[in-house]
Amino acid sequence: MPSNLEQELPGGTSRKLQLLRAGSSQFGIFAEQIWAIVEWQEPAPLPHAPNSVLGVVNIQGRMLTVLDLAKLASGEGLDDTPREFLRHLIALRGDEQLALAIEALGEIVQLTGNESMTDSITKQESVTTPVLGVWQREEAEIKILNLKGLFPTAIQGRERRQRRF
Repeated sequence: MPSNLEQELPGGTSRKLQLLRAGSSQFGIFAEQIWAIVEWQEPAPLPHAPNSVLGVVNIQGRMLTVLDLAKLASGEGLDDTPREFLRHLIALRGDEQLALAIEALGEIVQLTGNESMTDSITKQESVTTPVLGVWQREEAEIKILNLKGLFPTAIQGRERRQRRF
């Protein structure tokens, strides 16, 4: 059975991966999942939000919920990066309308299906974990983000307000 990463990158294909750093970890996001990258702006806080939710910002006319990627990936409060170190916001494509707060942007690399990767999650966990898999590159561990798992991880089982028609 192919791993989740092999499903993302079938043999012979390639995708661009934006590298970045948040907290003590390095991450990668597939370039087509990024809507915009902007300089840091302080989010307006949301009352009663989990620690990994910094608030909301307006990026190019869209209101986005800002997640602290370092806290999200390490667990609530385990990686308390001071906000003065946050340098960029990455606005993501998708229905959840999310942006990630990060410290540093890295290069954009071409990732092919031939890369050596480990699958760090099982198929059942693929929707609820923020990491799709891990890529070993030049003795560095790069966590490939699973955008579908970011918001469920951020709210950690809290009830989400939904519109009622």
